[in-house]
This record gives sequence, structure tokens and C-alpha cells, in this order.
Amino acid sequence: MLFPRLPRAFARKFHKTENKRERTIQGQFLIPVPSGSVLSDSYPTRVSHGQLMLSHNGTKVLAPVNGVATLTPDQKFFQIKQDGSWSTNAEYKFQTYDLGSMLQAFDDGALASLDLVNTPLKDYFSKFNSNSTFTLILSPFSRYQHLDFEEMTLTSMKEAFRSFVDLLKTVFPKAEVKNFFEIQNLQFEHPMGIPEYFLHKQFQWDVLKSKKMLNSNEVLYLGAETIYHLLRKLYFGEPFTKRHLAVFLVDRKGRMDLEPRQYFLTNGQSLAFIPANMDKRYKIASFDTVFEAIQPMDVQSLGYFNIYEHYSITLYEKLPISRKEFSCIDCMECNQYCPTQANPIQLIKGKKEEFEKDKCVSCGICSVYCPAGIDIRKRIEEVLV
Repeated sequence: MLFPRLPRAFARKFHKTENKRERTIQGQFLIPVPSGSVLSDSYPTRVSHGQLMLSHNGTKVLAPVNGVATLTPDQKFFQIKQDGSWSTNAEYKFQTYDLGSMLQAFDDGALASLDLVNTPLKDYFSKFNSNSTFTLILSPFSRYQHLDFEEMTLTSMKEAFRSFVDLLKTVFPKAEVKNFFEIQNLQFEHPMGIPEYFLHKQFQWDVLKSKKMLNSNEVLYLGAETIYHLLRKLYFGEPFTKRHLAVFLVDRKGRMDLEPRQYFLTNGQSLAFIPANMDKRYKIASFDTVFEAIQPMDVQSLGYFNIYEHYSITLYEKLPISRKEFSCIDCMECNQYCPTQANPIQLIKGKKEEFEKDKCVSCGICSVYCPAGIDIRKRIEEVLV
């Protein structure tokens, strides 16, 4: 299988191709170093693709390319100058695993759950053992469903997916595997990709029970994007150093162009190719979704791609209108659209004790539909801290 890569104009200058490998003399990558990180080596040093560079709160960050890595003077970033050659072809290769070797592969590949916040996949799976009785969920949705990873998996990685399902049944023989990839016409609606809401909808559990099932290790949840990268490591030998970035466009009238635009980018890669190759009308950008408060930036200052934070970007022809907060008009739209009936209007009324925070999944829908422009999501975040 050949994984998708950027068109030549969007990536770096290719000099020649030979034996399915490509050579380059260009490529600068910038990777953040969070405060408190444990560095794996002294720098500057030469690194190779997939080599461990730092650990932070259990999460590992790997070298995205072959090259020379240095720390910036403030020690807040790794700067990597790529050289040499790198493989662009990854073919499916069946591998056999037991639980131990599978966990080791997760650790070597620096795989992280893209469904649960700050959760390395090895640590997550280690909470379950071969004698555990639990429910294992394979969800066809990712948290914000910015791309259709179900289709991507079942079309280009179908054999690997089947191998993985068989592997799960082997290493967790007492687990009940619920494969929702096999359910026809299961449609995505936000917040279906949020784990506790997915369980709430599919099993008719209340949200509190869904949260307890996740936290008490009675459910092991894998969303579609997590599965996609898991398959890449187990059956294609590719560590977690790349991720898809979806690009959306919004015109001057606020209409969003949903034509699929996706790029499979390397961690730390410059995003300067986006304004260089998009219509010059789009001057404003944001990494936030429509369900979050938008933090706009100049499209020329996008910086570098971070696989742990970036998955979609929206480009605007003009600065989005800043919504002023007006007084609540008692329209009850927030309660009407709340998918879990958490009673968010009580936060506006100052009755925090009547807001059912155990039901809330922080989806942001209440803020989107509030005609008074009240940032209810911000109030929710204050209560949930």
C-alpha cells in the first residue's frame, strides 16, 4: 500500500526517485519541547526517523525524519534539518503479536489515543489483561470527524483491519468485541465521536454510566483515527510521526466549502505551503472547529504542524464576526439542542448546582446555537475543572 503524500508543489523539492525511495536536500522541521520533558539525548545530534527524542507525561515524541536535530536557544523547540533519504512506500505485512509484543509496538511507535486526552496507547491497553472481562469498542468515528477514517480504513487497509480484529479476539479472549465498522448506515452527527456520547447513543446508557464504564476499565474504546494509526504501526511498520490535516474554506458570507482537502503531514513540517498554494482571498486561519471559540491568526503565521494538536484548519476570507454576549432571552435553545439534556441554561441563570455536569460531554453545541452569543462552553469548562 502506498500512503498518500503531498503533491510536489506542496511539499519539498524532489530530486529523483529510485527503488521507491526519494532524496532531498531540503526540509526544516520544528517540534515543541513542553516544559518538564525528558530528553533522550544531548543535542545537537543526528537522528533517524522514528528515534525517540523526548518523553512528556508518558507521551513519547519521535524524530519525524532523518537529519540533524538541535535545540533552539530558549530550549522550547527541536529544530531538525532533514538530509539523506526516506522511504515513501509502506506495504502491508502480516505480523503475529501477543499482548506483550503488541504493547511494545505501541510504545515503540509512540502511539497515543486520539479519542481520550493525554493517553498513550500502551498505558491505556495495559489496564486490561488477557483474563479481563470487558467490552471492546471499535468506533467508525473520530472525535470531530474531520475526515472519514472508516472509509479510508476499509478501502485501503481492509486486510490489516481484519488482522487487527482477529488479534484483539486472540489477546483478549474474554472481551466482548463490538465492531461498529460492520454496521451499515451508521451516520455521524457531532458529538458522536466523543467516547462517552457514542456509548450513550449506541447502548442507551446514561452519560454518567458511560463515563464510569470508561474510567473503571469496563470499556476499551478505539475510535477510527486511533485505529488508522494503530494499523499503520502494527502492519506497515510506520510510527506515529504523521497525521492528516483537513482544510476547510469559509467565504465572506460565512458559507463553508466542505470540498475534501486533506494532507498527510509530517510532525514539525512547515505549514507555509497552505497560504502559498491557496486562493489569496483567504487571509485568516484558525485551528479551532466550529464547536469551539475561534482563535484567529494571520494565514501567513501558521507555523509548524503538531500531530498532537492539529487535525483541521479553517481558512476565512475575512475575520469571523466577534459575537458579543447579550442578556439571555430565555429562548431555551441551549437546552433544546443539548444532546444529553445537561440543562446548560442554569449556568446562565447562575444556578450551577442545577447544571447536570455529569451528563455534559463538552461538545460545544449549546454555545453554537445560543442566539444571544453567550459562551456557555466557557462557563461549562469553569464548572468541570
